Amino acid sequence: MIVVGAMSVISWGFLTSLGAGAVFAWAGCLAIHRRRKNGRRSGRRRGRRVVISMVAALALVLSLASAADAVNAHYQYMPRVADVVGERTWPTANVADLTSPRPSINQVSRSVSRHTRPTRSHPRGAVVKIHVNATGVGFDGDTVLVYLPPQYFTDDASHFPVVYLLHGSPGIPIDWLRGGGAAHAGFVAAAANHPQILVIPPVSRNWLDDSECVDGVHTRVETYLIHDVVPAVDAQLRTLPDAAHRTVAGMSAGGYCALNLGLRNRTVFGSIVDMSGYTHPTHAGGMAALFGHRADLQQVVAANSPDIYVDHLKPTPPTRLYLLCGTDDGGALRQMIAIRDRLRTRGFAVTWVTRPGGHTYGVWRPGLVGALTFTPK
Repeated sequence: MIVVGAMSVISWGFLTSLGAGAVFAWAGCLAIHRRRKNGRRSGRRRGRRVVISMVAALALVLSLASAADAVNAHYQYMPRVADVVGERTWPTANVADLTSPRPSINQVSRSVSRHTRPTRSHPRGAVVKIHVNATGVGFDGDTVLVYLPPQYFTDDASHFPVVYLLHGSPGIPIDWLRGGGAAHAGFVAAAANHPQILVIPPVSRNWLDDSECVDGVHTRVETYLIHDVVPAVDAQLRTLPDAAHRTVAGMSAGGYCALNLGLRNRTVFGSIVDMSGYTHPTHAGGMAALFGHRADLQQVVAANSPDIYVDHLKPTPPTRLYLLCGTDDGGALRQMIAIRDRLRTRGFAVTWVTRPGGHTYGVWRPGLVGALTFTPK
């Protein structure tokens, strides 16, 4: 089952096989139809009619699957069979794996205590869930995914830097574990003696909701991340709880989120990783739909547009930036080059990286591996 689940659904071989299956099914349907027209016995013709319907249904399913997988292959959103059927391909752990047999009386059953001793080894690290008390933010943010490196389970005296991974739109947190390969990237970094905790919070109400990670008219995502998630992570896990060891990262819309949140909250995040993010909010419904109809709308938009406020930023407190974009990612590439140059002019330390490709996980997945070596130890 594991071997089958790990099989790629975005390779040329798989796509070719799926397309060939659809072609053969349609060809078989046509052949049976011709034989049915030439048949003499009504009973045999009725039987062939049933067969034609079944083969046509199979051909239609294979055709739709081929088209859907061609789109999936372009964006590399679900690269494995397991991703498509909803199976996990990353290691997981239970809260019991992180706590002593006799947890303290103050330990919340759904939380992970930062002071208890690990009891089980996880050689590739593991993904756990922690609880966040999120109230009044306009969406369900109570459960947060967290990747813990192998060292977290074997060395209970160590504390670790934290990277907050913000998903794109459309998108959900688990995208970082599927197309983004976050657990693998975390393991690679840990194997290179650069272990870190990866926190993957929700930043929207659903897959199609585009919050831009701001405090808007429907959701208060910035408040949630800064005042709910970060303190909860530091309270429950063995973190290095300072801005110098805290990074905010994102891809696509999450890249804009990371850039904007990081620059607006530089006493919280000392490093920013922006992969293919635009440099201003791009809500499909317009700025009034995002922030509400308000007298100071222009000022609020400007305050959340790095390409507007960048020229007023001071180089202190020090903030490191890692900007990555695909060479074929037209609009995002142009905006990121422009913000890169303006940030450098203001005295910011900016690392600039490009990878072949467009606005896809084919750029972001390997990009995350490189970005995690940039984050502070």
